[in-house]
Amino acid sequence: MASNIKKSLLVTLDFPPNLGGVAAYYYQVCKNLPANKIVVLAPKQEGDQAFDREQNFTIIRKKLLNYFPQKMPKGLGGILKIAASVKWLSIIKHLSPIVKNHKIELIQAGQVLPLGTLALFYQRRRKLPYIFYAHGLDLTLPQKFMRKKTLLKKIIAGAAAIVANSYFTKDELLKLGATPEKIKVIYPCPNLPAQPASDQKIKEISANHHLTDKKILLTVGRLIERKGHDSVIKALPAIIKKVPTVVYLIVGSGPEEKRLKKLANQYRLGDYVKFLGAVSPHDLVAFYQLCDVFIMPARQLANGDVEGFGIVYLEANQFAKPVIGGRSGGVAEAVIDGQTGILVDPIDVNEIAQAAIKLLTDTAYAAKLGTQGLERVTEKFDWPTQVEKIKEILEKRN
Repeated sequence: MASNIKKSLLVTLDFPPNLGGVAAYYYQVCKNLPANKIVVLAPKQEGDQAFDREQNFTIIRKKLLNYFPQKMPKGLGGILKIAASVKWLSIIKHLSPIVKNHKIELIQAGQVLPLGTLALFYQRRRKLPYIFYAHGLDLTLPQKFMRKKTLLKKIIAGAAAIVANSYFTKDELLKLGATPEKIKVIYPCPNLPAQPASDQKIKEISANHHLTDKKILLTVGRLIERKGHDSVIKALPAIIKKVPTVVYLIVGSGPEEKRLKKLANQYRLGDYVKFLGAVSPHDLVAFYQLCDVFIMPARQLANGDVEGFGIVYLEANQFAKPVIGGRSGGVAEAVIDGQTGILVDPIDVNEIAQAAIKLLTDTAYAAKLGTQGLERVTEKFDWPTQVEKIKEILEKRN
């Protein structure tokens, strides 16, 4: 099949060595495509040269991409301000020799806004087809503003195909006018190191954080409002009454950290909540192994911010851990209620508490959900299988 795949250029603002789910997603896509059929154009960043040397596919770094806004600006005319401030013709000028020298037949846009705009501009000027990737909130956030929504519809209409990270995201695309046959749902898959943490590492982390003989709740993710860390903290007093040895570990950093620490202090939970910040992949494996229950009651915010899928639920299942997720966005596709975990109303603190108590006290039920979660991840969520769907999009049809 490799010879029958179009050679494509992935243009993305998010790529390793940058950490995060989206960067890992694109890396795994590229890693599982034939090396001579993919080229990546990404921003310059610290550590990129060492990372790029280790890859068998071509990565081109341009400072020009560093000037793209990483977040959507506020205001009705925000996207038009981006279009006005970005030197589109200059970027297309830089893009053209890459397309020519590498014999590119299709562009993959990593971010619908603003890079989908670039792909649309280039298609209209140079007749080169494009696809783009959609992750959920990149569609729901802009829809609050008519002009951004209009631009989204144009990008969708012009795309040869669209890759969605969940059926929830697919439904959002359909609302914006995409035709069903244009959309491929390709789930993210776990990206953790294959080897489990050593016994020594487990003992070391357990001792450092005083976790011996504790029942451990774990959340992994950026400290942002939609993840629901605050709801878990509010549920802890009720959980502690039934499970007095519980401790809540929070892995990650983000803008909500100060507020969450204040909330934990307000509830007098200093001995029960531990903020661990960002951790290495190998340490993260150890925390998954140590925890009893993974919990992240993600919710959709009023501004449209939503969890499009939730790879961390699968990561926890990969270690046979039961999970608790919020009934919102694409979480119901990552967590199968009653099979791999429990779905809860993400704004119902009592329901969150009861789910946690159930899994922390009913060890047989927790083990059953964790085992079924492991079986599901093993059977369905591996990158080579998912990337086969992208290869179908890239097939040449003469």
